[in-house]
Amino acid sequence: MTTEVAEPQVAPPRNNVFHRIAGVLFAPAETFADIVRRPDFIAPLLLFTALGYLATIAIAPRVDYTSIKEAQMAQIEQSGRKLTDSDRQQMERFMVASTKVAMWLNPLFMILAYAIFAGVFWFAFRLMGGEGNYAEAFSVTLYAWVPMVIYTLISAVVILARGSFDPVTAATLVKSNPAFLADQQAQPVLFSLLSSFDLFSLWTLFLFTIGFAAASRLSRSMSAGIVLTLWIMMVLVKLGYSAITT
Repeated sequence: MTTEVAEPQVAPPRNNVFHRIAGVLFAPAETFADIVRRPDFIAPLLLFTALGYLATIAIAPRVDYTSIKEAQMAQIEQSGRKLTDSDRQQMERFMVASTKVAMWLNPLFMILAYAIFAGVFWFAFRLMGGEGNYAEAFSVTLYAWVPMVIYTLISAVVILARGSFDPVTAATLVKSNPAFLADQQAQPVLFSLLSSFDLFSLWTLFLFTIGFAAASRLSRSMSAGIVLTLWIMMVLVKLGYSAITT
């Protein structure tokens, strides 16, 4: 009799963050399946935060603070409030300072945003009978966010090429949505609606659909329905805010 010796099982190589980023761009189904098997978030968080600060370093010196001040003052005056010269000077100093602080803190705030997005999607999918834990949802959320990171880097390049950045018109900085067809001041609700149909945002929604289908063990059609429902709710909230603040 012969004795067969079982060959040892060799674990597949562990993909690093760069392999996974490339994977979600070119082979999302296989990559998200691997992400769900072995979730990770430390490496993508550090990478995205570092890229966020690189973009901030490029953008911060080129911000057009005059445009921000004029837009804020016009909004205040439309509300019927009368401002003295002293009030204007104090508000201008506050606007400039708060804008600078917000820009430098934004990459850190994004960590909280990722966590909230992951929690909302995880809760929604579990509510609809899906499986998976929060760690899987958090990892899927980070890698599904890659198109928005690309958008940020493209925006930084455009700002460097132009030499200045007007945050008031940030939504049309990269012509990836039809918002430039509407007047932001005269048609704020229409502008907000059109800006929601951004190519990078829709790309991100597609990756959320693929990623959470893998994480929840639900069908892709059901995953798409949940993701689109959440997106529509977010768009309605944004439209409502635009209507109220007009």
